[in-house]
Amino acid sequence: MNEQRLRDLLRETPVPGAEDAERHGRAMLESAFADRQPDRRRPAPRRLALALAGATLLLAVILSPAGAAVRDWIDDALTVGVRDAEPALTEIPGGGRLLVTSPQGAWAVQADGSRRLLGAYEEATWSPRGLFAVAASGRTLSAIEPDGTVRWSISATASVADPRWSPSGFRIAYRAGRTLRVVGGDGSGDRPLARGIAAVAAAWVPGGPHVLAYADADGEVVVRNADTGEILGSTEASAAARAVTWAPDGSSLLVATRDALLVHDVGTSKLVGRLALGAPRRLPLPPASTVAGASFSPGGETIAALLSRPGDGARPARSELVLIDPAGGGTRGLFRAPGPLAGFAWSPNSERLLLPWPAADQWLFIPADGRGRVRAIGGISAEFSPGMEPDMAVFPRLEGWCCP
Repeated sequence: MNEQRLRDLLRETPVPGAEDAERHGRAMLESAFADRQPDRRRPAPRRLALALAGATLLLAVILSPAGAAVRDWIDDALTVGVRDAEPALTEIPGGGRLLVTSPQGAWAVQADGSRRLLGAYEEATWSPRGLFAVAASGRTLSAIEPDGTVRWSISATASVADPRWSPSGFRIAYRAGRTLRVVGGDGSGDRPLARGIAAVAAAWVPGGPHVLAYADADGEVVVRNADTGEILGSTEASAAARAVTWAPDGSSLLVATRDALLVHDVGTSKLVGRLALGAPRRLPLPPASTVAGASFSPGGETIAALLSRPGDGARPARSELVLIDPAGGGTRGLFRAPGPLAGFAWSPNSERLLLPWPAADQWLFIPADGRGRVRAIGGISAEFSPGMEPDMAVFPRLEGWCCP
């Protein structure tokens, strides 16, 4: 049983003997107060009586069924990190390789937990089969091998961000300022594709021709042929997109906005060579949720979403990782923590999610079915800040999980 389910049961289940425990607790406190011999030269401080009364009330609330929510709030407020975390990364559960960036640069992490600094890059992403990575630093875009060898580099006229390698391996899309550009996988043919785009990574359609979906500055999502420049389809702007991603089979397009997850079914017309984006279907989210990120699982059977929930009188602000049925069948919680979480990544086989938790300095490997043990790895900042004092180490950014 996972932690989320256990907490839900605690809220719903009456506490046996709660009333007797409340009476017994009050009697113990009253007896202790009566036996206390105050200094006869001065009356007992009024704040002591108030403190004892408050303790009695707190005891009663915590032991009562209604106090289940309070117990949950206390646990959320005081627990930062998964208990019994492993002290070092000695393997990647489920295998594959990770890309990570820290102030030192981009790192490749092998299945056995060993890591190599690739160079002083600010962000990076894997090629489709992990034979290369493409990395950005300032106005420079570089293709590098897993050992850090640079295959080629090009320079742009503005800061480079959000490089994404096409599934074919023959194209790379990236942002240079507010311009979306495309370059060949060998570094040739660099050219602009669209201007006035939003600060959101473009997404390649899986398989088939070189087709990109991207968000423009007005919030509209555009689908475009990256080779010919032809616009194949678009959505009406309802809210600014935060993320755009395809289902693994290309049958639907997921658009995440601040407070919604919208799925567009995709139809094709071979006669006119266009894509038809269906009307958006709004997926169910918990009340008052803010979407921090979302993506399909590699198998396409579910969507993971990282949500922020505001605090209220009973609990602090918190983050939640949930799974959502793309067909609208429901939402299942996987993990919840006080404060912010820093993105997530699916394992290549869809069996796990890697959830970075900066406040706890941990990486959490969470079974997607919610049944297995959450494996927590501690001391992540120090792993990617060699030679630095522990209190100066910076929590790294997870860039991707690739290639079983």
